[in-house]
Amino acid sequence: MIDAEGNPREPYRKYFDWFNEQDPAYLAAKARDAENIFRRTGITFAVYGHEDATEKLIPFDLIPRIISGKEWRKLALGIEQRVLALNAFLEDIYHKQEIIKAGRIPRDLIEKNSAFLPQMIGMRPPGGVYTHIIGTDIVRTGEDQFYVLEDNARTPSGVSYMLEDRETMMQMFPDLFHKVRVRPVEDYPTQLRQSLDALAPPGCKGKPRVVVLTPASSTPPITNTPFSPTRWAPSSSRGPTFASSTARCACAPRKAMNRST
Repeated sequence: MIDAEGNPREPYRKYFDWFNEQDPAYLAAKARDAENIFRRTGITFAVYGHEDATEKLIPFDLIPRIISGKEWRKLALGIEQRVLALNAFLEDIYHKQEIIKAGRIPRDLIEKNSAFLPQMIGMRPPGGVYTHIIGTDIVRTGEDQFYVLEDNARTPSGVSYMLEDRETMMQMFPDLFHKVRVRPVEDYPTQLRQSLDALAPPGCKGKPRVVVLTPASSTPPITNTPFSPTRWAPSSSRGPTFASSTARCACAPRKAMNRST
């Protein structure tokens, strides 16, 4: 937020002025209110594989990471290019494997990776899309420099944290959003539903049935599910209730058995 000379960076100027007008005790009370909201609604996460893998409240910071419109336009182009490249990489390793033949990546690095599925060789998903959702972690390393920390393409989760965080912030500080223009995020579930609908197999007739398949009720993807899916109402299915055949899958989320082609 502050540059080397102690002045607020340009994207933060309006927020900086607003922040300095607030009573510190008032902000501290609002931060506690946000934590209570997250606790009541169950917005938690866990870092699996660590010794302490207990569920924790998602951190809530009153000081946002602000990216200017100019910065975002540049970032968006790079992220879109990166997503297309990742999809092209998966297409290649499950088909022609030209990147391996060219010696750019050792074969063992692919074939011995636990995420590589030999059963997928020669298969092409609907629309040729392997990476339906990607979570790209970005870090700022300089005034005009950003790096991608990692790409979460296997089981990306966390978008509901963003949606709930924004909604909570707008409820607690509506005056701030009148002063600072912020791009909306509430249309994300609609865009996600449209993207998944567009990837329905050719044999699908009518409106596609979108199914959220999760391995267990305690995993991060399913703790995200109560928030995003309520906005576009997919079916939710866990392992024991999931059955498949060569042409269709079936899930029993509650009472009835629904079929999705």
